[in-house]
Amino acid sequence: MGRSHFAARAVNNGKIGVGVLGLGQGRSHLRAFQLLDGSTVAAVCDQDTVLAGRVAQEHGIEKRHPAYEAMLEDPAIDLVVVATPDHLHGQHAIMALEAGKHVLSEIPMAITLDECRRIIELTDRHGLKYHMGNQVRYAFCLRDVQQMIRTGDLGEIFYGEGEYLHTMDEIVANRRSDHWRVHPHTPQTTLLGGGPHAVDTLRWLMNVDFVEAQAYHAEQQSRWQTTHTTVAIFKAAGGAVAKVTVSYGMVRPYCLYYSVYGSAGSFERTRDQGGAVEDTINYHYHDRIAGARRMAPVTLPNWSNPAIQRQHALGHGTMEIEQAQHFLRAIVTDEEPAIGPREAARSVAAGICALQSADQGGGPVAIPTFD
Repeated sequence: MGRSHFAARAVNNGKIGVGVLGLGQGRSHLRAFQLLDGSTVAAVCDQDTVLAGRVAQEHGIEKRHPAYEAMLEDPAIDLVVVATPDHLHGQHAIMALEAGKHVLSEIPMAITLDECRRIIELTDRHGLKYHMGNQVRYAFCLRDVQQMIRTGDLGEIFYGEGEYLHTMDEIVANRRSDHWRVHPHTPQTTLLGGGPHAVDTLRWLMNVDFVEAQAYHAEQQSRWQTTHTTVAIFKAAGGAVAKVTVSYGMVRPYCLYYSVYGSAGSFERTRDQGGAVEDTINYHYHDRIAGARRMAPVTLPNWSNPAIQRQHALGHGTMEIEQAQHFLRAIVTDEEPAIGPREAARSVAAGICALQSADQGGGPVAIPTFD
């Protein structure tokens, strides 16, 4: 696919114009793009016009569009950050791509397989770039582990685990009772809410595609009447298996846990993780360490890259900064983003199919591959 005229225009002007839709999580992306030389935040948009005005004033942004359609008509915008409620991501990404804008979307990519396919179709047709924003792939504590696995240090990978544990009470604390995450018409699901962080990151670590899912919901309900806990088992194309647990009801601090097991070694992340700019501990074990009897602990920065000044840490450390930097580079060089539309669809489809299994009481569901 050749370079799109949209990408060429952005490069010729020297800076890629960014529009941010949704100013909850969107504020972290806004600040990330403002910190980078290759981009400028041209406009913001949020249905809460008071919030949009305040954010624009705080960050020196001249334009705040009253409606998303107006933002999409703005010629100064080359890239749209989609940071709206989960169930709107697919719709808003499709609208941006149809308007000729590149898209960085919060997870999940979409909540239906049809929306995933439409995003792939539009990027293919127009030569536009799409990136699903799983910032965890940029976590300093995981990148070296991913490279070790890729180079064969753990041998043949046969099993992995991922967990996203985040009490809903903490997520919606001090929010209105009709907030979209707990609204009966648009509740945040487990495997398509925080779940893509676990599913996509585990796929990336293991270097696999999931081809079949089977899952179950815990019968207990959260006090918000949202799904409490979902456990999914995935079969990978190469024969490996994986387990992902997502819970909004566990009584414990926030946790993103991963482990990967191979024929020559094992990796496990601690479940006692600390904050974004704190240190964390990974555990390793290799068969070539003669006489080793315990997992070897390695202390290292958690979510922040020590090469980036700490005063630039955002809501998730420096991960949004590195993610924005990567996406800008993909646009300028006309390369596929790390979590481009097909890669994103493979992870999100795994969550969609696992939820289908759990909602019907279990049973295997085939996952499309999007080749």
